[in-house]
Amino acid sequence: MTRRRVVNLKTFVLTVALSGGLVVSTLDAAPPPLKSPTAKPTPVMTEEDGVRIRARSALVLNMQSGEVMYQKNPTAQVPIASITKLMSAVTLMNMNPDLGQRITIVRQDVYRANHTYLKAREELTVRDLLHASLIASDNAAARALARASGLSNKEFVDRMNQTAASLGLLNSNFVDPTGLYSENVSTAIDCAALLWTALQNETLSEILAIKEYAFKTNRRVHTIRTTNRLLRGEQPDDLWDIIGGKTGFIRSAGYCLVTRARNHAGDDVIAVVLGGTSSSSRFADMHRLLEWGFRNIEPQALIGG
Repeated sequence: MTRRRVVNLKTFVLTVALSGGLVVSTLDAAPPPLKSPTAKPTPVMTEEDGVRIRARSALVLNMQSGEVMYQKNPTAQVPIASITKLMSAVTLMNMNPDLGQRITIVRQDVYRANHTYLKAREELTVRDLLHASLIASDNAAARALARASGLSNKEFVDRMNQTAASLGLLNSNFVDPTGLYSENVSTAIDCAALLWTALQNETLSEILAIKEYAFKTNRRVHTIRTTNRLLRGEQPDDLWDIIGGKTGFIRSAGYCLVTRARNHAGDDVIAVVLGGTSSSSRFADMHRLLEWGFRNIEPQALIGG
């Protein structure tokens, strides 16, 4: 078995201040308490250690200690597809939006959206747009959310990148709010931190845990289902609960998934799969990573919510 030195993800730790819905975060604040020098170090595992997955890049993070338990190309900068929508949502929520504001879908929102339930001239709230974007990965909804910020599309994307930089996600770059373009890139480590950040916001945390959601526009009622099969329970496991997550796919990115899960003992992990070979393989990879992670985790105090 290949053994490697302990990796502690110091830049992953966030000091989060919640004030009136505003999320202020920094990844370079204070590291979690370091283990005693006499404590037995926890090695970082790789594929050679028996966790075989098909994805291009992957990570398992122990939320109790901030340590990377498993890694496969964790710092490779790759397209992340609709995981980009997490950054769009975090950026918008940092602007303290009016969730009840009604937004009209315009032609530019639906043009070549690839995947959307919405049509031009439909009106819905910012809250419903967040649900559509994060649960159903609706691209028109993500574009409309950028407009809801009051910024131009370029200004909103610039704000996304500023937010990423403020969070210490220095290997991430975004070119649009949807993730449709291969130039939206990140790493497995950055994606883990991004999901953690999103889940610190009460509104986003609630949305990311929803299996099915119905909302009404001025024209019709929509019912959407999560794209995360693990959250839907299609690959059930009685050993843990899914706290939240986000899927993504475009051809250049492959099949992507970020997930946070908690077992019945209260152990907490975030796992990332980027560049999966098929939709089913990304969920199979994630299941293997979660199973391995909970089997090998060392319980400690949780570093965050």
